[in-house]
Amino acid sequence: MTDFDLPTMRVPLPWQQSQWERLLQQRQRQQLPHALLLGGPAGIGKRRFAQALSVALLCQSPEQGALTACGSCRACQLLAVGNHPDWLWVAPEERGKAIRIDQVRQIVEFAAQTGQRGERQVVVIEPAEALNRHAANAVLKTLEEPSGGTLLLLVSDAPGRLLPTIRSRCQRLDFPVPAAADTRAWLAPLASDEAELDQLMAETGGRPMAARALLEGDALARCQERSRELDELLEGRLSPLALAQRWKDAEFEPLLSWLSARLSDAVRCALGGNLALLNRRLATLPPARLFALLDEVQRLLTLQRSGSNPNRQLALEALLLHLTTH
Repeated sequence: MTDFDLPTMRVPLPWQQSQWERLLQQRQRQQLPHALLLGGPAGIGKRRFAQALSVALLCQSPEQGALTACGSCRACQLLAVGNHPDWLWVAPEERGKAIRIDQVRQIVEFAAQTGQRGERQVVVIEPAEALNRHAANAVLKTLEEPSGGTLLLLVSDAPGRLLPTIRSRCQRLDFPVPAAADTRAWLAPLASDEAELDQLMAETGGRPMAARALLEGDALARCQERSRELDELLEGRLSPLALAQRWKDAEFEPLLSWLSARLSDAVRCALGGNLALLNRRLATLPPARLFALLDEVQRLLTLQRSGSNPNRQLALEALLLHLTTH
């Protein structure tokens, strides 16, 4: 995380107003906590919220009575290039890797200092579930001995994976998936037509930032191709081993996340939900098998995110064989 698009990052996304108002009221009462846990599904804008809050809290001339940065003071200019001395963003050095103890030592040293441009400092850890065991314990110590002027923002797609002692020392701010109407309204100017908008909604379960990411490059086309291949598998026109061979070189975590979303939709539909399924044949499978497959995908995701390196082709072969076993 190195820079901000200040014109858009100064304010939260439209569906985040209730969370923003809550923090505004706390700030006006001078009751902001020392640590916030921003939790909710991936792809709904928690990262963007953490950016907007960072700018708002460090701005030297915020709007009177609002939690909105001016966008032009020296603090805002420094944040725009990711170089504010009172702001620290901690993330894995490589995608899918863990946040290590030496990165958390930066936080400890940072929090022990006095703010250089104001009374407040802001530290963002994203994603917080990427903390390895030693790093998590170091963050816990920081939470147990908070610095008066430092706000720690933990951004997490999976808060349940954090240490219970970390969760208990943070004030929780939940971010659910926005209402479908809100997501569609925000995405409409970005989609080429209604058909593409429907596809984006179906592919991402209405998660707006995930949907926007699909518009970059050929991501949406890849999802469409995977859906066709999954249909061919379920119709018996493609073997599990052949499909595993096709998918083995794909980025594993995004592929598993895609499979998890497809299986989750199928489970909800099988239990009576009314969804625009991309792969309707999945919902005809017995719910017990869908749940077992979903559990296995989640297990593989956990292994992948923890830094393990499961054999991709063997894992995919086992999953797809189970999917087609009668």
